Amino acid sequence: MIRPNDSTMGAALPLLKPLPRSFACLLLGLLLMMSADAAQPLSDGRSGPDPELRKILVAAIADADSFGDRFDAEVWLTDMSRRLSRQVPDAEERLHILKTVHRQAKLAGVEPELVLAVIDVESNFDRFAISTATALGLMQVMPFWVPELGYKDKNQLFDVEINVLLGCRILKYYLDMERGDLVKGLARYNGSVGRRVYSDRVIERLRTKWFRH
Repeated sequence: MIRPNDSTMGAALPLLKPLPRSFACLLLGLLLMMSADAAQPLSDGRSGPDPELRKILVAAIADADSFGDRFDAEVWLTDMSRRLSRQVPDAEERLHILKTVHRQAKLAGVEPELVLAVIDVESNFDRFAISTATALGLMQVMPFWVPELGYKDKNQLFDVEINVLLGCRILKYYLDMERGDLVKGLARYNGSVGRRVYSDRVIERLRTKWFRH
């Protein structure tokens, strides 16, 4: 059997020395930066399924059926129904949309009138709307959420209840990300960060059509 002699062992020792401190610090810094980048939320509603937003949506879906209509919205429904009558002539469908918007907006912590303005601009209240970016339904929810949230078919996003529930939570998420800044939050929701054309349209629609008396 061959045994290493002293000179051989001595030659191998430099390979076992620890990395230089400066190099080790640099390597640790790079690893931390990579970890931080991986943890960053995605920038907008068109980028992909943000992990933190996914947690919020899963919880909202699980709790959705436990809530009922716990408010007297007769005045609000009458007023908003009148404003929506031209776009949604069918009274039953119109009231279903309004009740769903009011309930899900309140649960998400956003103003129902703002949600109505978003829907107005996004889909013109066409629950079967499909955008060039493949967003679906009233609030133009992206279909990448379908497998993420356990739905079987992207056509489920045409369901008023599902679409508005998800849309309201997504909107709230991006408004919170921008600390309540309406222009920036709406731009993230729409996937138009850095531009304000979409945000201005929604805000103008809110001001001129969906304002609350």
